[in-house]
Amino acid sequence: MIVRDAEGTLGESLASLRKVADEIVVVDTGSADGTLEIARQYRCRIFPFAWVDDFSQARNFSLEQARFRWVLCVDSDEVLESPDDAGAILRATMAEEAAPAYLVLQENHYDDGSVKPNPVLRFFRNDPRIRFTNPVHECVSGTIFTHWPHLRLQTLDVRLRHTGYLGDTLEGKAERNLALLERWVAAEPGHLFANFKLGGQLLDLGRSEAALHHLERVYRLFCDPRYRRAYPFWPTFVVLYHRALRAAGREAQAQAFERIATAWLEERRENPR
Repeated sequence: MIVRDAEGTLGESLASLRKVADEIVVVDTGSADGTLEIARQYRCRIFPFAWVDDFSQARNFSLEQARFRWVLCVDSDEVLESPDDAGAILRATMAEEAAPAYLVLQENHYDDGSVKPNPVLRFFRNDPRIRFTNPVHECVSGTIFTHWPHLRLQTLDVRLRHTGYLGDTLEGKAERNLALLERWVAAEPGHLFANFKLGGQLLDLGRSEAALHHLERVYRLFCDPRYRRAYPFWPTFVVLYHRALRAAGREAQAQAFERIATAWLEERRENPR
């Protein structure tokens, strides 16, 4: 994991992880609180990293420190649920060596008490071909599908309780992510995932028209079925785009998109990847 000023959540996270991990690599990007002392208490291998406004660079530095055959990437505000059961599943999966990577379930908790599961690509072989991309909302999917283009991802019953969306933990994150996303889109204006995430961030901030500027770029690309096959998060985009259209008062356009999205979903049922 990479950390910074995480003393409020890190202890519980590490307590759950030490039950399954042969080692815990902690890369610190400049903590000024008790984060490092907590990491030392759990005998983590700690490495400093100078923050360069790029989460992928920090993540990839952490991967370079890993000494074992498989990696589970976890955030400091995530707790591994049922570690004994999760450990048995992870050990069995490693023994099979059936695939290079697997999804686990991130269970996002919100202030209204709701919990929304989100499959995330966090468990994978310690392979130099697998690396994170994107300066924010970093992921390894791009490098995985480059080297294993026909991989069908499986989801393990391994759950990470994520509290990063609770109100008292969000302070500063939205502004930080917005700045990184705007810089990313300015550098790569046609990047599908960058526009998707920037649109979502703007919508969460109540800026629906600005969000649609970026989400419509994504929509035009997803009209090509090749993009829907290449980017498995497109059903999430469908929900987000529909919400943005309605928030902007574009009801007729939202209804038209519902029909298009229904056709896309029917196509996926008939031709699963």
